[in-house]
Amino acid sequence: MKIRFAPLAAGLSVFAFLGGIAFFGPGELEIESLPPDDAQSQVSEPEPFGEAAALRDRPAGSLVPCDVPLTWRVARVDEPFDLRRADARIAFERAARVWEDAVGSGLFTNDPDGTLPVRFIYDDRQRHDEERLGLEAQEDSLDERRQQYNGIQAQIQDSLMDLQRRVASLNDSIRYWNGRADAPEAVLSELGATGRVLDVERARLTTRMSEIEDVGTRLVSDAEQLRQAMETSGRDAEALEETFPGTRLQSGTYGEAVHTQNGRVASVTREIRIYRFDGLDELVHVAAHELGHALGLGHNTVPGGLMREEFARGALSE
Repeated sequence: MKIRFAPLAAGLSVFAFLGGIAFFGPGELEIESLPPDDAQSQVSEPEPFGEAAALRDRPAGSLVPCDVPLTWRVARVDEPFDLRRADARIAFERAARVWEDAVGSGLFTNDPDGTLPVRFIYDDRQRHDEERLGLEAQEDSLDERRQQYNGIQAQIQDSLMDLQRRVASLNDSIRYWNGRADAPEAVLSELGATGRVLDVERARLTTRMSEIEDVGTRLVSDAEQLRQAMETSGRDAEALEETFPGTRLQSGTYGEAVHTQNGRVASVTREIRIYRFDGLDELVHVAAHELGHALGLGHNTVPGGLMREEFARGALSE
């Protein structure tokens, strides 16, 4: 991904907000149904928080910040990520240490039965994004090829004009000496040699013209194929917008469902979803951002802060 994070050391300035975690009374909590059973398969779950799933996206942080230590587990890693579960656990352990190194140990624990499942979900949005990036790369390549084609075509045209001038000059010399009966042998030999050189150059340019015409034909064909592919991609994007209205694909989200009974909080179901990242270092940053939401932190405006909203606006985290 093109977007990159602020240096981690600068991001630690957000930890001053830990003391301001807000706890809400039972009367302010939403009543939500229980989520589906924990998915352990490698099959994608395309539904976002708030639709088929009971969990709702909480970019402002947990409504009921967890008691620590918060136990987390890697519950699902879809195959297209090409990520081992062991590496996913290492990344989240590093993310947990970011917080613990700043405010003290005991905030997080990796537990196979942990109450905070982490799911790496790859769905049609990632596939479409990858296809779109591929098409954009093809478009850039096509533009570069078109510029090269135009440059070579201009060079050939200049060479042809120069050849025409030289041929015209040779023909003038031939007509001059044809009008005389005393053309020296050396002059005739030179005129003949010049003519042969120009014939070779004309043949070379003719071949080059044929080659560049083939290049132009391929460019037109490739441009048409790219146009059709982009139209298809646009239709796919419209279909995705219908499936995920008003949403964009973040790198990660924190979701939560609060369950109440008789006006009191009975239980809280939490989940972190990871959608995309560029390498393990970036995954650590995304994970640390989402763990911050689990602690009850929302976005803030601290320059370079780990929970800064602009940190997420590049489709990184929510």
